[in-house]
Amino acid sequence: MPALSSAATVCRVLMRLDRAAASGTLHVDGEGRRATLSFESSQVVGANVDRRVATSPRQVLQSVLQMSAWEGLVLRFVQGPSVPAWWKLADPIPARTLALQTMRAAVKGVDTARVRSEVGDAVYHLTEAGEALSRGAELRPEETSVLFWLRRGVPAEELSALPGCGLAGYRFLWMLKLMGAASPKGGGSYPLLLRKRRELRRQASAHALLDLPEGAGRSDARVALRKLVRDLHPDRFGDHVPPALRRASGEIMTALVNAEACIASGRR
Repeated sequence: MPALSSAATVCRVLMRLDRAAASGTLHVDGEGRRATLSFESSQVVGANVDRRVATSPRQVLQSVLQMSAWEGLVLRFVQGPSVPAWWKLADPIPARTLALQTMRAAVKGVDTARVRSEVGDAVYHLTEAGEALSRGAELRPEETSVLFWLRRGVPAEELSALPGCGLAGYRFLWMLKLMGAASPKGGGSYPLLLRKRRELRRQASAHALLDLPEGAGRSDARVALRKLVRDLHPDRFGDHVPPALRRASGEIMTALVNAEACIASGRR
């Protein structure tokens, strides 16, 4: 299975070159090996790994999967004429299609528990790169369904249960996240975060932390926890928030989960 970090790096570059309608050669170095991908107006027209030339789209994909297994990748794009005519592909591959095929292979063998852990339960949206990827890409039915729901805004934890998505759709969301094509929405509630931090410091009761009246039971606690998570999870504040804020959010999330467990068990 390709290394996820290297595969994501290669695919992000492929998507940028696709959006730029680039022409030229992408040089890839890693672990003492070399490869090139040649482009004409965002179409991949040739590839080689260690001087072995690909002669079909399938072999191009295999070449990219080999690169994706290398650690410490160094990528360099040189604009200009592409490959010699004698080893151009008869059927060029759109760079976005190659990116999708590569990431599908990269995440295929990853267990569902890890996928869920990596995605979390934030509300995701398509990035600019994701919108570009969706235009004209060769998508599977569940992938098309995921894009539909992402544009509407839906918590990731609910995605697999939505029409047309399933677990395959959940895995596709992770693919998009790895490629920078989907990202958690910003917009976590800063005032609520500050209030919960004050309550935590005052050692407020489990019911108070969950904004529940005394006497509320297990089902109420579960609903309250899910509601607060959607506003206070670290992912809700975006990718570029200060580390201190993410730490505070994480501490509060732990306290809220403990509060829900406390109420569910009947403890005070």
